[in-house]
Amino acid sequence: MKIGEALRKIRLKLGLSQAKMCEGIVQRPFYALVESSKSGISAESLMMLLIKHKIDINYFFELISETYTPDDEKLNQTFQKEMNSAVLSKDITLMSRICTAILQSSNDEILKFRAIVTTSYFLDDVNLINNQLKLSIFKKFDENEQWIYSPDLLRLLANTMPIWDQEALDFLMERLLKTLEKDEKFSELMVERYLRMFENYLMVCYHRKAYKIKEIHICIDEVIQTILRLTSSLHFMIYRFNAYYMHALFMENKEKAKKILVILGQMGYSELIASWPVV
Repeated sequence: MKIGEALRKIRLKLGLSQAKMCEGIVQRPFYALVESSKSGISAESLMMLLIKHKIDINYFFELISETYTPDDEKLNQTFQKEMNSAVLSKDITLMSRICTAILQSSNDEILKFRAIVTTSYFLDDVNLINNQLKLSIFKKFDENEQWIYSPDLLRLLANTMPIWDQEALDFLMERLLKTLEKDEKFSELMVERYLRMFENYLMVCYHRKAYKIKEIHICIDEVIQTILRLTSSLHFMIYRFNAYYMHALFMENKEKAKKILVILGQMGYSELIASWPVV
């Protein structure tokens, strides 16, 4: 769907005439050309339309993304969805097939890194991750001090945590925690990316039993408190439950952990919690 088509769809849902839709922003004859895709509209005017009518920008983006996303990016997005599905279902065969397809067909270097590491983690085969690959991944974060704001690098870190040593991993988590302590405004989408990062970090610490090593500083408590602070919205409740669950595991309170799983299963979250550590 093109921009004009999306605007028309939303305008009709709002029950507005073209004149009311564009009033005070652009002239109606011009707006009519925009809706019919006979003319473009400036980014400033488009934003004014969306803000004036309180149109959800993410919803608008969803309407038009198929039209304006390049074919190679559409392919990468498909790979991404398939990877997520394989991880959630713990389907090793599917993950291996997707990894092969990504290495053969994708032009996205970061996606390739993520596919190799995720597949290696699933197959429990560290031979897939050689030193050169590790250095290439680490270099991405050395070269980009603003990785905290990069969706691609956040995904890369989330998927490659098992290959980082604990000291380096905690250093990165501390940087992220300090950023979130500031009064910066983040979109819900970015907040969810951070929550996924923290969820993966807690799982890695649990599998490594890092929380039992007194000699090193780890960010478990800080991460759990940050998750609880960021998850007041109902939309993020599953991450809040995950924080409670992981805290119970760290405290070796298996009864509490089992109760949380039972409650979430009864609430219909069985698929979402399938990848959580087993009690």
